[in-house]
Amino acid sequence: MKNSVPLSFSSPGAPYTVTFEAAALSKMVSDCVRAGTHETGGILIGKYSSDGSVALISEITSHPKDSISSSVTFQRGTIGLRELLAARWDEGFHYVGEWHYHPGGSPEPSGPDMHTMRSIATNSKYSCREPILIILGGRPPREVKLSATVFPANRPSVRLNPFSYS
Repeated sequence: MKNSVPLSFSSPGAPYTVTFEAAALSKMVSDCVRAGTHETGGILIGKYSSDGSVALISEITSHPKDSISSSVTFQRGTIGLRELLAARWDEGFHYVGEWHYHPGGSPEPSGPDMHTMRSIATNSKYSCREPILIILGGRPPREVKLSATVFPANRPSVRLNPFSYS
């Protein structure tokens, strides 16, 4: 992606805004192009505003080596993530959620996607009570479709709409 402007997601009445730094989005698109017809994904790393209403995604990871992937499923592995997150924590960054790719498809979360994210929201090991799920669909780099959904613990998920800076 050649656009160097961040992409943000928000919705009227929703107490959340997610802003995606251009470099992180570009890496995500590149990872999806490399994956071809297989799903891929990783974690989202970023910071929150002081009131917690804005998440800035500054980094995404590629799939860990122990991930399981096919044309219709992705199960993110864990190899190397603990060490990476410890290093980022020291820099003031945190785990803020997950991302994955639906090759040639819709960026809508599937039933298993929703279940996984609800589990993460209530799992104290993640220390993330409102994880974000970004799904990239379409056929990158020509066609890129994105969705962003926030999963507050023990509350309904909140779908956010993309908007661009002018």
